Amino acid sequence: MRKNFKYGPTTGFPDIDEDIFSSSIRNKIDNVNFKYFVYLVNADGNYVGLTTDAVDLLQISDNILEYCSNATLIFKNDNDAIERSNLTKNLTKKENYFSRQPKNGEDLISEFFFRNDCRDYVIIYIEPEYTELSTNETNEDLIPHIALRHVFTVINNEDIISQDDGTTKFKKLSLVDVTLELFREKNIDFSTANLVPDLENITHVDDSDRAVQTGDALKSLIKMGISEGSRGETSHTDTDLFSSLWDNGTTGIFYTSPGEYNVLDDIEYILERHTSANEPFDRCLLRKNRFFGTWSLISLKDYFNKAIHQTDASSSGGKFHIETIYLGAPGDDMNDAKNSLLSRTPTIPVNNETIGEYSMVDDFKFYNMNGIDNQRDIITTAVHSYELNQKQFQIDLANNNITKSISTYYETYVSGPSSNTYPLFLANNKTQINSNIFINDLRTHNINFKNVFSINDKEPDQRLGMGRNAILTNAIFKNNALELDLQGLTFRAAGKFFSFNRTKNIPQGKFDDKVFGTYFLVDVQHIFSGGTYRNRVIGVKTYLYSNPHAVLAV
Repeated sequence: MRKNFKYGPTTGFPDIDEDIFSSSIRNKIDNVNFKYFVYLVNADGNYVGLTTDAVDLLQISDNILEYCSNATLIFKNDNDAIERSNLTKNLTKKENYFSRQPKNGEDLISEFFFRNDCRDYVIIYIEPEYTELSTNETNEDLIPHIALRHVFTVINNEDIISQDDGTTKFKKLSLVDVTLELFREKNIDFSTANLVPDLENITHVDDSDRAVQTGDALKSLIKMGISEGSRGETSHTDTDLFSSLWDNGTTGIFYTSPGEYNVLDDIEYILERHTSANEPFDRCLLRKNRFFGTWSLISLKDYFNKAIHQTDASSSGGKFHIETIYLGAPGDDMNDAKNSLLSRTPTIPVNNETIGEYSMVDDFKFYNMNGIDNQRDIITTAVHSYELNQKQFQIDLANNNITKSISTYYETYVSGPSSNTYPLFLANNKTQINSNIFINDLRTHNINFKNVFSINDKEPDQRLGMGRNAILTNAIFKNNALELDLQGLTFRAAGKFFSFNRTKNIPQGKFDDKVFGTYFLVDVQHIFSGGTYRNRVIGVKTYLYSNPHAVLAV
């Protein structure tokens, strides 16, 4: 269900009744009707709405490695109209780009003054009315998946002049999620010891007694980061803030925030040491839901397990698999795609959604893994620690060597566990699948390796997070990547999977195995400009069907 935005005293402006969305302006963008709601709001309670005619560019960026989305907004602002009430009032109907909402019981607001203290906000709600989507879900169930719903804070604003005519003036706003900005601003008094119930004589107990699960520590930091009070007191509940998709981790941590750390620093420190509660104890990604504002903490393994349903040889798209996109030749249409000889490109799940011309491209960019990244970042990573009480050094090498790490990579993100009847990315009766990571003798013999130091001396799983899990993360996100420019669809989001195939009119070749297949969607750009809506998406692929590996010279 849809919930009203709740801003409260932290942001300094009142709640907004979402009933306004139902009466918001409907705009046609690329022949699709949208509910379109873009408002500037500040802590003084001023509201200024921007229509699609006013907005020159709205680009919302959704990256899997970022906790929250960020955005860029550029709108027309000739004669500084947004901050000049006399000019704004005198605009003709054609020129009146700024729709306005009065404060309760107050006169119509006729100007907007930027405070420039990160307490100027942009509220965005964009909901398409897709007729092409076939679904049995109710509208209320569908909306959270297709609506773009964000509250951003303005971290920078600047005037720019049009390069087309050299005279038209625009305002450019750089935006970050409001929660992330609060995390950056707040230096709180945080210690895991304060989370341990009924702990007496806190200074006289062992560090292990002052430790909590890393997942619990992250929850507490998030709640304190968005709450009121100098010490981060909170009235929020887990129901308010956290998704059921929350991996609490396998290890405990005793941690007290250094004086110079803000909430974001604390989160990043603990997250780096957090390992999944389930084998292979890999890295988890912390993400904020764009619609409900709830937080999730999901292991990379769980992401990949939801890519494809592997119940039999006829695999189908899983819970996180949202779309199949086709590369077509000039003149191809979706009928050509649906009639493709799929057996020629055995790379994708069957019975998956395509959304008409939205799922067609005529070109793509392919980025091969950088050799320098491969050599520097996908190598044995020895993790050192020092146990003060015992005056002993510890070196974790066995679990963090490159051979074992790549084996874990293959079993987790390529084939699935050996107990599976079919490989993780099996398609069209292919029974063999291979990792696309090349490892030469310098790395397998640990001639090329790196060392990192961990202050944690008792929890090997945390040290695993700084060693092997760093290798696994680099192997995924610095892998071969595909970039596509598509007609815009709002349900595309980072953390999902899509498949890439070709129509029958595209020539077959060895390159097919490299470029076509199922991709982990790591970056999505929602770009509204000049009455058009485009997506730029980037995905990474972890596998090949042909065996790329050979004996390599040192």
